[in-house]
Amino acid sequence: MTMKAFHSVLYVDDDPDICAVVKLTLSLMAGLKVETALSGDQGVAMAIALRPDLILMDVMMPGLDGPGALERMRQIPRIAEIPVIFMTAKVLPAELAHFRELGVIGVIGKPFDPAKLADDLSAVWSRATATRIIRSTDSGRFEVQQRVSSLTSGFLQRTRGDILELGLMIERAMHGDRTMFAEIERVSHSIHGAGAMFGFSEVSASGGALERLAAAAGLTTAASGAAEPAVLQQLRELTAELGRLVEAAEQAGPKGGAMFQPRGSSL
Repeated sequence: MTMKAFHSVLYVDDDPDICAVVKLTLSLMAGLKVETALSGDQGVAMAIALRPDLILMDVMMPGLDGPGALERMRQIPRIAEIPVIFMTAKVLPAELAHFRELGVIGVIGKPFDPAKLADDLSAVWSRATATRIIRSTDSGRFEVQQRVSSLTSGFLQRTRGDILELGLMIERAMHGDRTMFAEIERVSHSIHGAGAMFGFSEVSASGGALERLAAAAGLTTAASGAAEPAVLQQLRELTAELGRLVEAAEQAGPKGGAMFQPRGSSL
């Protein structure tokens, strides 16, 4: 694969908040042309239409996930050679090795630091090509910080709605709908990732706990055919706790600046 310096990026992620932050960060701090897609299917279609220099893609998405979208892209000659970087919370050595076997040029872990994303992309690209280094500017950093801060309240509002949806999903699971565990895991995964990105560590941790419990419940239910009442009760309690944490975060006021603290901070 012949690779050149990249100037355009397509970011694929089902979380609209993360898409907005990535677009702001890479366009304002690195001067890249950035487009976003909210699903694997849309990502494939936009890759064909735009032919970006680089595709940055989340691994865990409903429907066509990152690996599935990559496999489909590799079958289309027009876009088969576009370099792809995965973004994922799955960063165990075996998982990283598997992703590289699929043909990505690198993996960036989630949750990520928006202020360092351009540098992280540059590091991955440089290891693969040694052709270009992206540098951030202080003025770009300030503008991104201000604009990202305005997205914080939107995340909390969306999460309140997600909590209501989680409650309904748990009720359906209690009545025997086993498909709900995957949906609970998906919504919780989004809260986990975006919460960490926006600096809400407790909200993120609560979403992560819900995600892990829903994933385990889904596996148990698939094996036994029924969910344990105690697990369903735990899901309800964790959802209620998540609601309290979101309410506390709203009362505490804006926190978007926490995303731009140096590495080693609570993020």
